[in-house]
Amino acid sequence: MSWQEERRATLAAKAEQARLDQAAATGDDIARMKAASDVARADREQAAELARQAKEAAAAKRKLRRADRAQRWATIAAFARGHVVDGLIYSIAVVSFVMAASAMAGYGADVYASGVGRLLPLITELGMWAFAVSVQIVRRKDRTRSVWGLKVGVWVFGALAFGTNAVHGLARGWDAMVIMGVVSVAGVIAHQLAIADPPRSRAQRAADKLAAAQVAKTNAAARAALKMATAQIDADGNARLTFAPGTYKVKRGRLIPVTPDPDVPGPPDALDAAIANLLDSSGPATGPDRHGDAKPDTETGSGVATADKPGHPDGTNPDRSASRPAPRTSGRVDRSRPTGDAHMAMLRKRLDDAVAAGELDPATATPYRIAKTIRCGKPAAKKLRAELDNPAQP
Repeated sequence: MSWQEERRATLAAKAEQARLDQAAATGDDIARMKAASDVARADREQAAELARQAKEAAAAKRKLRRADRAQRWATIAAFARGHVVDGLIYSIAVVSFVMAASAMAGYGADVYASGVGRLLPLITELGMWAFAVSVQIVRRKDRTRSVWGLKVGVWVFGALAFGTNAVHGLARGWDAMVIMGVVSVAGVIAHQLAIADPPRSRAQRAADKLAAAQVAKTNAAARAALKMATAQIDADGNARLTFAPGTYKVKRGRLIPVTPDPDVPGPPDALDAAIANLLDSSGPATGPDRHGDAKPDTETGSGVATADKPGHPDGTNPDRSASRPAPRTSGRVDRSRPTGDAHMAMLRKRLDDAVAAGELDPATATPYRIAKTIRCGKPAAKKLRAELDNPAQP
């Protein structure tokens, strides 16, 4: 190869290398431009997202403010609808207070010839309103509480305000005296009639009277129980009042026990049913005949006297048996009671069951308490009480 061809090849290689270098540089520029474009697009998208979020947050805040405003107005409207009477009465009260207080402030300054006299409305007007509002507060807290003292304060300070304003207006004439006196107490009168003690319905008055009567009777019973209470003194000299539980009537400040009738049977229990079944299985009812004689039951051999008439072993009258209706079988439990030792055994069993169940305290149970718990008469209860006191002598 000649030097010319060699030079030509070298120049071609350099040109190719230059082209390649230019292409590489161009590719890098394109990559850089693309990267810059991507970054700019990401920045634009982020800015748009932030703007959208800010707009949504602002819209949500506006919506929340509108909802809060609507809720406040709804609350105010509901309060206004529920307190229409209060709004009207307090409007009258505010006008009455402003007019009377300003007049009394000037009148007090003239009377006392100093600025201290301007405090006169604090006694005449504010004192009256202090008692009026106190009546309302006490009524709302406890409907049954007495407020007569506060009402006396309202009318005493109201009379003071009326008289002071009337004296102030008398210098201008009788008409000014009446007007200024009425204006000073108009607000308080309206407040007491419509708000502090509003009129009640017939049902409310009846319910209040019933509640007051119940409270009065309960208090009377408690006072009577306190009068009849006994004192239990321990070894150290400490006293403790003891009461006799039970059912009582309150009459003339005293407690009168309501004793259950021993002849009226109570609801049957398991022991009553067992005794009734035992009596039913022992045979027909027995008793003396109309001549006062009793004869043994020869069929059963039990030795129980029967009510059979002489000459009729089956206890029937052949002359009248045909006209008598058949006895009804109603299925009722035989309420006949055992007598004598069997009756006392039954009552002792009831007493033991009551003591075991915790219904009676054998140490402190009174005869009345025993009779009420096990449903027996006073003599039997006293006998059981004596047996509890002397267990060795049943």
